[in-house]
Amino acid sequence: MRCSYDLEGAALYSIRWYRAETEFYRYVPRELPPTMVFPLPGASVDLAQSDHHQVRIVNLNRRLSGDYQCEVSADAPLFHTDIRSAPLTVVDPPFRAPLLTVPQRNFARGDVIKANCSIAEKVSWHPAELDFKERGAFSQLHLTVLETEHYKVGLSYTSSNLDAVFHQNYLHDHTTRKWTVYSGVYMITPPESGQFTLGCVATIHDIYARQSEVLLEVSVWL
Repeated sequence: MRCSYDLEGAALYSIRWYRAETEFYRYVPRELPPTMVFPLPGASVDLAQSDHHQVRIVNLNRRLSGDYQCEVSADAPLFHTDIRSAPLTVVDPPFRAPLLTVPQRNFARGDVIKANCSIAEKVSWHPAELDFKERGAFSQLHLTVLETEHYKVGLSYTSSNLDAVFHQNYLHDHTTRKWTVYSGVYMITPPESGQFTLGCVATIHDIYARQSEVLLEVSVWL
């Protein structure tokens, strides 16, 4: 993490770093040594890569997501101080691509294609661990096969150009500790060949994106 500042000619008195208002790193140039580290459970500060502008934290776990602050103070006689904060999210990307399952691969007009896309995660409902162990992520899709018509060449059929009835949503009841899942429901017209590929993509910010696909067959009548 980097903290940029302009003291407008004044000398630096100190720079302090906080996570959720708890200080974990301090740099005071007039002291020897100028750096001081405070406990940050779940991570450690790399002093070799930390100085008066940046701090490097290694071995973070997901508990350490949250707001981080940088506080800069000028030296005497004014001791002007300013502080800025920014959010940090720590993620644990899955090792595998999402698992896309479709109970059957052959369908006829009027059938409903039911698909499930999931990423396995260890699940824990213990309140103290909710910020650390995440539930498995999953999404369900229902496609109703309509009458046949020619697909438009070069068009990728996604939720933006399918007739959506409603979109997926998740609601958690903390009393029963159960998730209510609303599936994405769409209608699709099969291509003339009767074959099409169904795919799902799982993403986490800009650090993880994996896709899985299955080939499906629809009996068509022209």
